[in-house]
Amino acid sequence: MLSQHVINNIDVKDNGSLFIDDDRSILISISAFGTLRRDLIRNIGNDRIKGFLNRYGWKLGEEDAKKVLNHKAKSIKEAIYYGPILHKMKGHVTVETTKLEVKPNNEQLSVYMEGTWEDSYEAVEHLSQFGTSTSPICYTLTGYASGYLTTLCNQTVIFKELSCQAEGNGKCKWVGKSLDYWGEDIHDELQFYEGTSIVEELEITYEELLRERNNLEKNSIIHKKLTEEVLEGNNLHSIVNTVYDTLNIPGVITDANHHPLAAQGLSESSIDEMNIEFKSYLRDKQSSLHKDNGQDYPPIYKTTKFKLPTHIRLITPIILEKKIIGYCSFIYPNDQIMDLKTDIMTLERIAIVSSLYLLLERTKFDNDRRIEGHFLNEILRGEFENKEEILRRGKLLQLDLSQPYRFITVKYQLEQKATEKELSFHEELLDQTATYFKQEKMLIGSRGNTIIFLVPDDQMNQEQLKNHFQAYLDFLCQHHPTTLFYAGISKTSENITNANESHNESLIALRMATPNNKIFFFESIGIIGPLLNKNNENEVKKIASNVLGKLLEHLDDKKVELLKTLYAFLLNGGNYEQTSNDIALSLSGLRYRLAKIEDLLDHQLKDPFYNHQLLMALQSLILIGELELHD
Repeated sequence: MLSQHVINNIDVKDNGSLFIDDDRSILISISAFGTLRRDLIRNIGNDRIKGFLNRYGWKLGEEDAKKVLNHKAKSIKEAIYYGPILHKMKGHVTVETTKLEVKPNNEQLSVYMEGTWEDSYEAVEHLSQFGTSTSPICYTLTGYASGYLTTLCNQTVIFKELSCQAEGNGKCKWVGKSLDYWGEDIHDELQFYEGTSIVEELEITYEELLRERNNLEKNSIIHKKLTEEVLEGNNLHSIVNTVYDTLNIPGVITDANHHPLAAQGLSESSIDEMNIEFKSYLRDKQSSLHKDNGQDYPPIYKTTKFKLPTHIRLITPIILEKKIIGYCSFIYPNDQIMDLKTDIMTLERIAIVSSLYLLLERTKFDNDRRIEGHFLNEILRGEFENKEEILRRGKLLQLDLSQPYRFITVKYQLEQKATEKELSFHEELLDQTATYFKQEKMLIGSRGNTIIFLVPDDQMNQEQLKNHFQAYLDFLCQHHPTTLFYAGISKTSENITNANESHNESLIALRMATPNNKIFFFESIGIIGPLLNKNNENEVKKIASNVLGKLLEHLDDKKVELLKTLYAFLLNGGNYEQTSNDIALSLSGLRYRLAKIEDLLDHQLKDPFYNHQLLMALQSLILIGELELHD
């Protein structure tokens, strides 16, 4: 038999030379082969080593097929089946053919085969060297089978591994077909069989290493330039300009919500259009994921390439203190060829430098904020010897305190369950406030659960000031929808040494703020405000208590609700419908409460003069801090 003849033809010479069918051969351990394979993969890459090992296996199979043909097999099927015997004999793998079809095709043979490999030496070594693979890796086995069958069939036959033992499967599954059966499906696989000498492979590898070195050198230069920009105190615009001058790739740095902070290489209108397109894409993605993470757009945690209708965007996050605070992006036309690996490396370096810049900016900003807050509290505590010292310190902060000014006090009211986190909430509120007013000249500080502002009065009139701080309160409500915010604004003061008095005026005005009138000016209080002072608070309390009578006796939650109802009714001039809407109470419920109030007062609420006295009494108690009628 053919198989018996070849298997028995093994000869070991006296000098140790090993011959199989007159071919001198060598024996090597699979671990040695595995080490060689590992080093090649690590140095020239998996794709190139796949082609190299495919062609190496092809040559082995081709040589074995020639030997089989020389021994004149009885049939082509016997010759085909003999290939697995040789494969096993050489210790490569155990083969099981589960399907074989052979058809004559002129002077060629068309072939279709399916089967499995067990104990593949390549799979065993790959698992040992790299662990589990994500794709089939028996390159020499597919190459061997392809070369063997191609020689026998006189037309190209390609074997392809469908699943592999190295992927964690029990066996490798494969299929082999001649080109007339494969068609276009095998086009990508053919490239690995194209003849490239090891010298050419090494030349290509050298060129790649050279290119990598040049890229690393370029990245090092860019990184150095960018670091110098930061250390010299330059800004984000300078960073993107440096990158564009070096790489000629348009770039943009944005905040966490993709609002541009700096850009270069594209017109402002183009940047805006591309950002609208990108944000629209992210918004659609957010909706499709049904994900609400409290952000306008889904966060991008790693460097990602997005292909959009008008451009390609390579984007990476800027991370500071484990939070995404912005993004760096390269912008490409859709037809531009990218050096993706190099650009990713460069972009990530830009993000690191941007993070360093923003850290320095935040540190400086926080220091300035602390200095300003400390200065404001020193003024309120009266720690300066004279007005000139305050003015001099103000000039150092680029603030002219010789001008008229107002004090504004903002108070927040947390939900009961959130009070445990009040300290962290207060710090977050201060950060948001400082950022919101970053471009404006004012002093910002805090006391207790209030934020205080000293605002030069020459910057805006009363109406503009109200609108400005109403927008600020809306901003806070947007970020903290379950928290109530109120503001009290003092009257204009001419002398900075009267700052404490001005601050007290803002506190008095703050007590008059309501959910329907969240910003209250001291001037709006009328004659009550100026009449109140520390010396007459007890007298005011006694007079107000006489007016309100039993409503103030044994004050509990029920009576507080009655006082709130009465206050809203009086503020609305006795309008039932408006009062009902303001306190979210039905008209019948409102009438019931007002009847109860009249019983306690022993007086009807139809006398305008009496109602005015009641309102004055309530406002007086609120102003001296005896009553808190906010919801």
